[in-house]
Amino acid sequence: MRDTLPTRWRKPPAGLRRPPPRRVGRQIARLLLPHPASPIPPFSRTDRRLPSSSRWTASSRPMRRLPRTVTDALDAIAEAEAAEAVDLALARLLAGLDVEHARREGLPVDPDRARAVALTGALVSRARRDGHAAVALADHAGQPFPEDEHARSAFRGLPPLPDAASWRRFLEASPVAGDAASAAPLVIEPRPDTEGGDRLAFRRFVDAERRVARAVSARLHVLSEAEGTVEPGETGDSARKAFAALFSPREDGALDRQALAAAAALRQRALFVAGGPGTGKTYTAARLLALVLADRPETRVALAAPTGKAAQRLTESIQRALGGLPDALAEPLRSSEAVTLHRLLGAHPERAGFRHDARRPLPHDLVLVDEGSMIDLPMFDALLAALRPEARLVVLGDPDQLAPVEAGTPFADLCAAGEGGATPDLAAFCADLGLANVPASPDATPLSASVVRLTESRRFGPDSDVGALSEAIRQSDGAAALAVLTDEARRDVALTEDVREAVAWAVGYARDVVTTETAAEALAALERFRLLAAVRRGPRGVEGLNAAIEGALRDEKLVWWPPYAEPFYRGRPVLVTVNDRETGLSNGDVGVLWGTPSEPVAVFAHLERPVALARLPAHEPAWALTIHKSQGSEFDHVGAVMSEAGTRGATLLTRELLYTAATRARQSVALFGAEAQVHAAVETQQRRLGGLAERLGEATAFPS
Repeated sequence: MRDTLPTRWRKPPAGLRRPPPRRVGRQIARLLLPHPASPIPPFSRTDRRLPSSSRWTASSRPMRRLPRTVTDALDAIAEAEAAEAVDLALARLLAGLDVEHARREGLPVDPDRARAVALTGALVSRARRDGHAAVALADHAGQPFPEDEHARSAFRGLPPLPDAASWRRFLEASPVAGDAASAAPLVIEPRPDTEGGDRLAFRRFVDAERRVARAVSARLHVLSEAEGTVEPGETGDSARKAFAALFSPREDGALDRQALAAAAALRQRALFVAGGPGTGKTYTAARLLALVLADRPETRVALAAPTGKAAQRLTESIQRALGGLPDALAEPLRSSEAVTLHRLLGAHPERAGFRHDARRPLPHDLVLVDEGSMIDLPMFDALLAALRPEARLVVLGDPDQLAPVEAGTPFADLCAAGEGGATPDLAAFCADLGLANVPASPDATPLSASVVRLTESRRFGPDSDVGALSEAIRQSDGAAALAVLTDEARRDVALTEDVREAVAWAVGYARDVVTTETAAEALAALERFRLLAAVRRGPRGVEGLNAAIEGALRDEKLVWWPPYAEPFYRGRPVLVTVNDRETGLSNGDVGVLWGTPSEPVAVFAHLERPVALARLPAHEPAWALTIHKSQGSEFDHVGAVMSEAGTRGATLLTRELLYTAATRARQSVALFGAEAQVHAAVETQQRRLGGLAERLGEATAFPS
């Protein structure tokens, strides 16, 4: 797509006096152009309301001569910083197309409709950045844009969005929106999850949800006899022997859910293993893989995770878990190494899409992916498309953690849709394998056989303070969470209202890092703790906290660097923010600076050699991390800073955010914020709109 967005703005707002950069144009192209797998041709000529495809991608004319209603509304949004450049550029593009359509058809331009189209474009684009795959019109009809309370004062002069009926009428008359059968880039659907209202989504997301639902439904059929042992009474002797060696009957007679997951992997093409921290997901994965390889030694296995850090931890966890397996079962997995999903699928840095897709599928027979909660809708769609029909997919994750950064929550949707217990066929298969106490559930669905939830935590015992806090947060019980935090008998959890104490807390541990004798000791000391925050910017964001911690260390004369120079001192933690094959570093890797000012290097635990500071890819200080960046990591002690009330960061405080922060800790958790903030956050669940859950329910139900 050529990125020739408008070259002239009418009344350009502050910060947007030039056309959007090439990066913004690429983002818009990904949102508007149909996916290669879409059955609908790009901008079908059968729909006369649509301009030709060249007008969507190259022409700058539609963005000119927009009605004053459009420019005034978008200028107000820009001045209030309620949207980003991509949101406003998309809004102008869609409004321009609406205006051009009217002029080409010889119709009068409706300024109210053009304004509604522009605000719709900005709204769905911003919702996409917030992780939503759709927008419920009823939630926004008649409301000002945006709905963030801290920004409303800037919108007193901005007319509200149309009422629901007018909004629907405007969109139906515009070429930018249509039903699922049209070729418009926005799809309007009447859905029950919006209380009888309409749901609006980018076509790319609607198509992706449909493909994911179809792919999952197709994988619910059990493996054929040629592909694996599947039916009761047909389990191979090698599988029975391996299962007996890997799983011993529990003394208490309770169901061994780890054994259930391994048994299901022998039978199902798709398996989703859900569980909180310490429930043994990677322990289960190692035994699951050993069982499959014992049954089918020729199975080609791939291990993957969404990020480089998560892939590294998956490799380490699998290798540790192999230590508890018989040598004969562990040996085929000794050389296994996880990679990122982008690397597995063959991402190209300069092109959209992946090398492996439905036409060029992955060669592997089994793909196991960790940190499933971090996988967004487009990536999940790409992963399913790249699997051969007979290949098995196993996804591990915690559906109660933070949702992916990008749109959609496919793993959580799948786990929720698959609740219901084991099907009679799966229960009979497990009994034949040696797991006799699997009850068949009357509420089971075909998807239930592919979802196993691990519930027993091996990290947190029944008396664990961190475990009690994590469970109270997971249950959205604000009163219980505060009771745990304020109980003086509990020494491993704490709540401090003075956020300034967060820096002192971190400095107490940071001293051990900067006073060590070797880089290895510094890395070990750094892994003992981490300070987490909800946002990057501001005094309570990671940038402000990192600066405050370094300032405190400098005031104590523990570290020093020349004024006005980039800080360099031995033991300074750095977080890599990009993938770099040349150095072997991935986004999310954490190391420490070492060496001397004349020969500075960065040391990482998984690299054999230090990396010269001049060759170190883009990085930032890592005394404090965002909670999102901490996913997949564990520390002995965790501190979490609550954002200041009335800020954008405060709107991000949810149950999932606090749960993710608390479950990064192995030994203790300290929260820094007000009791009211904690209570409100625990009882505020992250709500993401989309249609995947419904489509899964329709696609995976038993036939009536």
